[in-house]
Amino acid sequence: MNGFRATIAGALAALGLACAADAALAQAYPTKPVRIVVAFAPGGRTDALARLMAQGLQERLGQPFVVENRGGASGSLGTDVVAKAPPDGYTLLLATTGPQAVLPITGKKLPYDPDKDLTPIALIAESYSFFGINPAVPAKTLAEFIALAKAKPGELNFASSGVGTFNHFAGEFFNVAAGTKITHVPYRGGAPSVTDLVAGNVQMMIGGEFIENARAGQVRILASTNPTRWSEMPDVPTMAEAGLPAFKAPPIWFGLMGPGGMPRPLVEQINRESVKAFTDPKMTPKLVALGSVARDETPEYFAAQIRNEQKLFTEVAKAADMKFED
Repeated sequence: MNGFRATIAGALAALGLACAADAALAQAYPTKPVRIVVAFAPGGRTDALARLMAQGLQERLGQPFVVENRGGASGSLGTDVVAKAPPDGYTLLLATTGPQAVLPITGKKLPYDPDKDLTPIALIAESYSFFGINPAVPAKTLAEFIALAKAKPGELNFASSGVGTFNHFAGEFFNVAAGTKITHVPYRGGAPSVTDLVAGNVQMMIGGEFIENARAGQVRILASTNPTRWSEMPDVPTMAEAGLPAFKAPPIWFGLMGPGGMPRPLVEQINRESVKAFTDPKMTPKLVALGSVARDETPEYFAAQIRNEQKLFTEVAKAADMKFED
């Protein structure tokens, strides 16, 4: 019996030491530069939000936070970099709807397990997305665009930041909701897709990467895909108000994730600091410029949202018979 008690005592002591070590790691973090991986090319909204977060965390924690762009394969290349990194908090992912909630349900073979190899840390922002077209397209309203697309099946194109991304899903779902046949053209990130939208090489895109282009008259916004109007563009109707209530996609979100197996105290610390960074009043105008609002949620809430959206996108993809080939 004494031996059994000694074994139990030893195990509890070891557990206590492990917990203490985790807590000490969190308290000391960070002691060296941290990289935030963006799984898309520079220049899009994901990249811009990552740089704001890097700035905020660097100011709060006193170590450099460096953004590293690893675009390709609809976000899976950059995500894989983080999934295979040590779970010490020094490699983080600026996660977003497409790679984390849509890509895992497309049937594409991923080099990592999206459920086991990543740790949800913080849901940091929710963003407005819009239905934008090139100004040369002869449509002033969503109804006019739908009529034009129906009159020219297969002749119009829509851009996305990659196969299986939010832009792709939203564009395909628009086809189903509106009864149109607009061809998908994937790019390696938000910036190159917007470049071709502005140039007129594609006629349409659903996203938020082109807000500044719209303000400059380079993109015409016909509707917001969010359930409510954006306060910065109060004259832009929602999709339902514009005559397409069948289009219902959840708002695009952005968050921080790390490799699987991160210590709980470290996850809580990064969650706390990232929320404080984005809810700082000086960040508000910068977020507004990106069509975004800060969020303050627990890691558990963030993880549950990802799971729920994966189920939703799976159901919609099946119902709409969506195709996700490269």
